[in-house]
Amino acid sequence: MQKSGKDYSLLLVLPSGVYRYRFVVDGERRCLPDLPCETDAMGNAVNLLDVNDFVPESVESVAEFEAPPSPDSSYSFQAPEEKDFAKEPPALPSQLHLGVLNSQNSEESCARPQHIVLNHLFIEKGWGAHPLVALGLTHRFESKYVTVVLYKPIER
Repeated sequence: MQKSGKDYSLLLVLPSGVYRYRFVVDGERRCLPDLPCETDAMGNAVNLLDVNDFVPESVESVAEFEAPPSPDSSYSFQAPEEKDFAKEPPALPSQLHLGVLNSQNSEESCARPQHIVLNHLFIEKGWGAHPLVALGLTHRFESKYVTVVLYKPIER
């Protein structure tokens, strides 16, 4: 039995049939007079439970529902043309331009990074006269964010 607050419950999957049951309250067998009951061979009152197989409602008895047709003018989707498929996809999704290596001021570098830049390796190559490569990775641990940036000179 499962206890939930002051109540106890029990879930049983029973095959169809008639079942007789009683409650034991304070060591005494009882039945509920509000529910169907009968007297057994020993003269004890027992409650009855009649379990029937589930019979679904017949489909034919339900009136068939059909939504009214909507006019074609109510749809605004235009099928893509052949030239739309000829375009090359972007080299980098626009969200990934928001990485730590692309921030311009120190205030942005302390801002909480967006979830889309976590666990992505960012690479920036050569800034002006400085021939170097910067590798950056941002990782989250619980509510903290750790960004590691590695700078390496480019050897020619």
